[in-house]
Amino acid sequence: MEGLKSEVSAIIDSLGERLWEISRWIHDHPELGYREFEASRLLASELERAGFEVTRGVAGLPTAFKAEYRGGAERPRIGLMAEYDALPGVGHGCGHNVISAITLGAALALSRIMKRLPGTLVVFGTPAEEAYVENAGGKIVMLDEIKTVDAAMMFHPSTRTTAICSNLCREALEFEFLGRAVHAAGETWRGVNALEAAMLTFTAINALRQHLKPGVLVHGIIAEGGEAPNIIPDRAVIRLYVRAKTPEELKEASERVKNCARGAAIATGAEVKIRNYANTYLNMITNTTLAEALERNLRALGVEIDEPREGRGSTDMGNVSHHVPAVHAYIKIAPEGTPGHSHEFAEAAVSEEAEKMILIGAKALAMTVIDLLTKPELMRRVREEFEKAVEGRGNLDA
Repeated sequence: MEGLKSEVSAIIDSLGERLWEISRWIHDHPELGYREFEASRLLASELERAGFEVTRGVAGLPTAFKAEYRGGAERPRIGLMAEYDALPGVGHGCGHNVISAITLGAALALSRIMKRLPGTLVVFGTPAEEAYVENAGGKIVMLDEIKTVDAAMMFHPSTRTTAICSNLCREALEFEFLGRAVHAAGETWRGVNALEAAMLTFTAINALRQHLKPGVLVHGIIAEGGEAPNIIPDRAVIRLYVRAKTPEELKEASERVKNCARGAAIATGAEVKIRNYANTYLNMITNTTLAEALERNLRALGVEIDEPREGRGSTDMGNVSHHVPAVHAYIKIAPEGTPGHSHEFAEAAVSEEAEKMILIGAKALAMTVIDLLTKPELMRRVREEFEKAVEGRGNLDA
């Protein structure tokens, strides 16, 4: 086994220039969620050339793909996740180009030795993780495919390195207020101001904050608020997120936030339409047995592991973790204090540190896949922990 790990590490080193070239290309050509046509095509083509059986357009998503490489047996099936969507305004300010390169490097190296391993490697190209587009959350849409694996892993760039993480559940709400347009200096009493309803909603939410449970977050924007100052706006749109530690807390908080919009509509005489514009993200259930295996390999590569912290963001990998043993690990590419979703983090995603950590992340993933495929006892403990973690939680599917 140690010989196989040394072999894949050497292969990844030999692929370093190509992996960096791909990471830079994705970074320099940012594509928003469900429009990642070039990044998806690039990654899928690389895997196809390496002998993977590639299926494009998985779950009806044009930029999603699945790439399988069967070794000496069908199971275990180990899934690696690739994300490649960018953010509006800041491009790859979340570093998804690094995610893609790490996953690709591990997969290409493992393809060279898979015939000697008892199991199957599956790479999932998962679009639209950043939840600002309609129907965002590619992994949720792809869950039926992803649920076929026995374990799932990925690395996300960060300001720290740890395989153990927690994330919040998140609901993406849209409030559309409909009023009546009239001249803003004329017979205003005939109008119904949709923008006032939107602003009153935020006032109500701010009054609610003191009474929400610790850890609940509410934040959003007025996406539309009128077209001209001399016209009473007859349409205004709020888009916001509600985040909470558990699905139960999320449901409770979201209903109270919805009531803020309903009350504002009653107060102003507007109509309000409420909908989810993206899939609901669930909290991450990190499989610690799997995470510890990954961290052992990181340490073997000379990487210092940081203490895990409570996360305040959300990811559709959380939904995956409710169905299969999963790890959403972090790898350090930027100094502590560098804000995520920023121009500074986008610069870090093409730094020398990012180039170095792409190779280390790819090696750690590949080495952990080797562990899972060659140590039946490890795979058994991963599965037992998962079954215990989800026992009695009920149906919490998004």
